Amino acid sequence: MSSNLYRQHRGGGGGAGRFFRAASIVILAGGGAAFVLWAITWFRSSADAKRADAEATQEAEVAAEVEANEQVSASAVMRDATGASIGLLTRSGTVEFPSYDLVVRLPAIDLATSSYSIWLLQVGLADVKFVGDALPRADGSWAFTFMGTDPLDYPQVVITLEPNDGNTLPSGNRVAEGEFTSY
Repeated sequence: MSSNLYRQHRGGGGGAGRFFRAASIVILAGGGAAFVLWAITWFRSSADAKRADAEATQEAEVAAEVEANEQVSASAVMRDATGASIGLLTRSGTVEFPSYDLVVRLPAIDLATSSYSIWLLQVGLADVKFVGDALPRADGSWAFTFMGTDPLDYPQVVITLEPNDGNTLPSGNRVAEGEFTSY
């Protein structure tokens, strides 16, 4: 009899003890499985979010690279004081690294005392940017090639006849000017 009481006390004698033990195992296993499923779902959504962020960043970098390498072209007809066309300044290359090529017909000058200086101007502002001096060519025209920045900020071009006196400001003696007509 004492062994039956011991068995009943330890849960070995009755069906209810076995049921509660089995139910506890099922509940714990179900809870564990639910936790595992939740963890897998969370990790997947976290990885998907990180992947989406990385793809968005990469797309933005590619778009910025494409924009920086977008080709630009424009031209400015250079005109003298009478309005006659005497040359052309063309802009080509990329937005980030535009290249300018100037060819104009100007009178011969003594390069020891004077130069034809090229300036880019902002519209409506007194902001001028010196880019260099035109060089004579064998055919009698003058030319200059230079790299520039901010091509849309400086749509006007002026050539001045400058004395070689060391002054870095324009003298105001305009011999030709032009404005870019397309971008």
